Amino acid sequence: MSARGIDVSAYQGKPDWKQVKQSGMEFAILRILNSKGKDTSFEHNYAGCKAAGIRRGVYRYSYALTEAQAQKEAREVIEALAGRKLELGVWLDLEWSRQRALGSAKVKKIAGAWMKVIRDAGYACNIYCNTDWYKNVCGGLNAKYWIARYPAEDDGTIKESLRPNMGEVGWQYSSKGKVSGISGNVDMDICYDTVVPAPEPEEPMETVLWDMEAVRSLQEALNADGIRDENGNRLQVDGIKGNRTSAAVEKILLKAGAFDASRGRYTVGSTGQVVQWLQMRLNTVIGDQIVKLLGKGVVPDGKLGADTHLAIGLFQEKLEWTPDYIAGVKTVTELLKA
Repeated sequence: MSARGIDVSAYQGKPDWKQVKQSGMEFAILRILNSKGKDTSFEHNYAGCKAAGIRRGVYRYSYALTEAQAQKEAREVIEALAGRKLELGVWLDLEWSRQRALGSAKVKKIAGAWMKVIRDAGYACNIYCNTDWYKNVCGGLNAKYWIARYPAEDDGTIKESLRPNMGEVGWQYSSKGKVSGISGNVDMDICYDTVVPAPEPEEPMETVLWDMEAVRSLQEALNADGIRDENGNRLQVDGIKGNRTSAAVEKILLKAGAFDASRGRYTVGSTGQVVQWLQMRLNTVIGDQIVKLLGKGVVPDGKLGADTHLAIGLFQEKLEWTPDYIAGVKTVTELLKA
């Protein structure tokens, strides 16, 4: 099974995606960022593809020369996506000459670091490159490949004899295609992946948007309190709620002690930086309601006493839960949502 598609950036302006669909295009890979920030056509393209029923992936041309730079580039992609859905995932575009000068081993480490950030955030991530790069620089990684190869006399039509046949799931076969709804040339692609997702249902699907600053501050607090991921490692403070951060959040169980009737208050239970994060986040999310209930906000002192206990219950009631006044994984997860 194969599907016809294109990849686009601001160079194609603002396509008429209804016409693009009518011309037979089934998917589009959209540039999401360039070296200066978000591609100026990305929001138009993302929304236009959804409205037209065209499947979406995104790509970013990489300028990373170190693993740290690769991670930064990938985090910027996640931040720009803001939790939005992609049917065809994220594609790392490898073709910069300065990267190639680093040698294959270094480029593969850069690519591995880049893809891991994206995958930890819950998106598929794979590689775009040309045949030369695949053979001599970045082939053989744990990834699918979208490979560019087109003739010197490129007229926008497909030349089946030039298909790379390197196990690729996608082939960019021309840079000079013509498609209704787009002025000028456009890159043309064929997708051979037999697991192209089925069409989206007509009803809208909920998209979770994580508050990246809230995630980042929680990661710092988890590290400070010695709460580690499933492998016993400190969390990377990147604002991304990936698998490792989620595993650490699963370990959170914050509660006050029992009510001491003789002293008229709850005994102090949980303490630490994560408790302080909880107090600050409750003030941010439901501060007005807390002040109305208690006459003041929760003091972020890192000690889970009566005020914090009641604020947790107030937040749970706001979610229409039966309150248990315990900040476990469900409550903390809800507090991370924007």
